[in-house]
Amino acid sequence: MRGLTCNSCNKVFYDENDQKIHYKSEWHRYNLKRKVAGVPGLTEELFVARQSAFAEENEKITATPLLYSCGHCGKEYRSYKAHAQHLKSKFHLARTSQEGDYCDEDSVIIKPVPRQTWYKNEDICGSEWDEVDQEVEMAYEANDSLMQCSTRNGAVDEGSDIDECIGELDPRCCFMCDLKHDTIDSCMVHMHKKHGFFIPDAEYLNDPKGFLTYLGRKVKRAHVCLYCNDSCRPFSSLEAVRKHMEAKSHCKVHYGDGGDDEEAELEEFYDYSSSYVDATGNQLVSSDDFNNNVELGSGGSELIITTRTNDGVSVKALGSREFLRYYRQKPRPTRTNDITIRGSLASRYQSRVQQPCIRGSTLLK
Repeated sequence: MRGLTCNSCNKVFYDENDQKIHYKSEWHRYNLKRKVAGVPGLTEELFVARQSAFAEENEKITATPLLYSCGHCGKEYRSYKAHAQHLKSKFHLARTSQEGDYCDEDSVIIKPVPRQTWYKNEDICGSEWDEVDQEVEMAYEANDSLMQCSTRNGAVDEGSDIDECIGELDPRCCFMCDLKHDTIDSCMVHMHKKHGFFIPDAEYLNDPKGFLTYLGRKVKRAHVCLYCNDSCRPFSSLEAVRKHMEAKSHCKVHYGDGGDDEEAELEEFYDYSSSYVDATGNQLVSSDDFNNNVELGSGGSELIITTRTNDGVSVKALGSREFLRYYRQKPRPTRTNDITIRGSLASRYQSRVQQPCIRGSTLLK
C-alpha cells in the first residue's frame, strides 16, 4: 500500500486510521494555520516544546501570587528574589543586630496576597519594590531623622513631577527656553523678539491661552516640530526638537499655507466671524445664497449648482481636477445638446428627401 502523506506536517502514514487521528490532532491544526499564513510548519518535537513552554507561562499567570514578609523589618515583597535581596541588605542586618536575632528563616512569613491588594497593585513589579527598598536603606544608614526628611522630600518631588506631567502647561512659559512671564502678552512678545515666533491672523485668535498651551504640549511632551508637524518623526528629546527648530527657523506654525490638515488642526482656536461684519455691525450674507442650491452628483465627484434667477433656473456642474483629462476628451451630453442634434439630423433628412422631388418636377416641366 502506498504511503499516505500530510503535506502540512510532512509526515508519512502507512495506515489510514493513523492519518485520520493525525488530522484531529492539535499539531496538524497548528501547522494548517501556519500554512494558511504562508509560514512553514513545525516538527512534532518543536511543537511539543512550544506547547509545554506556553503551559508553564499560563501556570505562572494563573498561579496565586505569594507575599514574602520579613518579621524583623515588617516589609513585604511580591517575589522571592526581592525578599532574598532584602535579607542581605544593610538595613535588615542592622535591624537584626539590634534585636540580637540572626535566624532569618524563622522570621520569613509566606502567605498569599489578599485579593483586594492583588487587583489594586497588580501592575507593581518586584524591581520597583527593590528600588524603594534601596532608597530607604541609604536613608537609614545616614540618620533616622534624615531618612524622614528625605522620604518627605522625595514624596513631594515625585508628586510635583507627576503633576507637571499630567497637569496643563503654563501658557505664560516660553516653550523654547522655559522662561516664565507674568502675562501671556509678555510671553508672546518675548517669543517674537527672541525666537522669531509669530501667530498668524492674531486679530482673529479667539483662545490665545489654549493656543499656546497646545503648541507647548506638542513641543515639550510630544517632541514634534511645529512646522514639520507630521511630515517627520518625533524627536528623541526636548533638546533635540528645540535645536532643530532654531537651526531650520521652524519656530512657527504651518498655518495659512494652503495645507488643509494644518488649518483644521488649529481652526478651533480661531474665530473669523468678525470679518463678515460690516461697519454697522450687521452680518454680511450674499443674497445669492438664498437662491442657490448645491448638491453632490450621482457619483459623488461632481457638485451640481442650481441657480434661480428672474430669467429662469440654470444648472452647472463642477467636476474634480483629477478627471480633467476625461472632460477634455469628450463633452458630457446634455439634454439641450441632444435636442439640437436631433433637430439638425431631422433638417438634413428633410432636405435630402425634398431635393429629388424638386429635381423631378423641373424635369417634367
